[in-house]
Amino acid sequence: MMNNQKKFLITIAVLGVLFFVNQSLSRNMSVDAIKASNPQPVSDEQQGIDAVRTAKASVVDIIGVNNNLSTSTLSAVATNQGSPSVIYGTGFVMESDGLIVSNNHVVSDNTLKYWVILADGTVHPAKILNLDKYDDVALLKIDAANLTPAKLGDSDALETGQTVFAIGNTLGEYQYTVSRGVVSAVNRSVDEGDNSGIATGRLHNMIQTDAAINPGNSGGPLINLNGEVIGMNTLIDTSGSGLGFAVSVNTIKDAVRQIKMFGKVSRPYVGIRFINIDPSIQIAKGLTVSGGALVTDIISSGPAEQAGIMSGDIITSINNEAVTPNNAIDTLLDSYQSGNQVTFNILRNGRNIKISMMLGQLP
Repeated sequence: MMNNQKKFLITIAVLGVLFFVNQSLSRNMSVDAIKASNPQPVSDEQQGIDAVRTAKASVVDIIGVNNNLSTSTLSAVATNQGSPSVIYGTGFVMESDGLIVSNNHVVSDNTLKYWVILADGTVHPAKILNLDKYDDVALLKIDAANLTPAKLGDSDALETGQTVFAIGNTLGEYQYTVSRGVVSAVNRSVDEGDNSGIATGRLHNMIQTDAAINPGNSGGPLINLNGEVIGMNTLIDTSGSGLGFAVSVNTIKDAVRQIKMFGKVSRPYVGIRFINIDPSIQIAKGLTVSGGALVTDIISSGPAEQAGIMSGDIITSINNEAVTPNNAIDTLLDSYQSGNQVTFNILRNGRNIKISMMLGQLP
């Protein structure tokens, strides 16, 4: 009898332990299931770290040196030990077979030989495939394979205030320097100048950012929190602080596409010089409108002169698309090819007229 009671009590105890273990396991599995179905959000800081880590594998240093530079000196340059007559810049890998993109102004000196230093430290001579001074884009090729190409984003989808990171070979000494900022504005038009401060051209559809862009950063990627390249660091406006500008990645994509198709970047040509009208220009010039583009000069024998456009005309739209400071003539014409017929709406002496012309080829 006593033995039976002991067996009964032992059985109950064992069953109790098993029940407790089962409940604990079920509870733990439920908690794990909840965690799995509701993962903790990645912090903004961690997302930025991950984005930079992703992008850095495709970032390259670019150096321009005298053709007679010795191999030993080149090795010193590659390890940032300094050398006279050296130009430093940045670029990034577009395709795994060695296609590199950078700024035109980084590699435009044809008296220099250019070298690319990959993320693994290897140094490769670079061949210049194409220089596009109008968008400040250059394509280079190195003899390498299985490189890590940059992830490309969509610059048309950018929002003001979006977090971005600029990566570059700052001052030619501090490789892979990262600075953080935001998209301050999009579709900016900005004058590009030479080292003396003289304007050498006007760039359109630029991304404005307060992420620090320093000498040596030119040609490096401007990335978003997904590690995608959305622009290429290009220049700063030294008249203020935090005024950096980057070529949009969609402009770069189009340049690569055209070079592959035509062997060069092809652009339509009108043959005018103009200034965008804003309220300050309106007041200064005594104009009756606060938008559009004021034609200041006509290029001899160009399409505009042949079509009858005159200095002093105000172009208000092209094919009924309004001309604004952030949607300038050059930006609107990017949608067209040389040979296309377009119609300009023009305000001349208080009268609205239409002038049609066939777009030429940018010389």
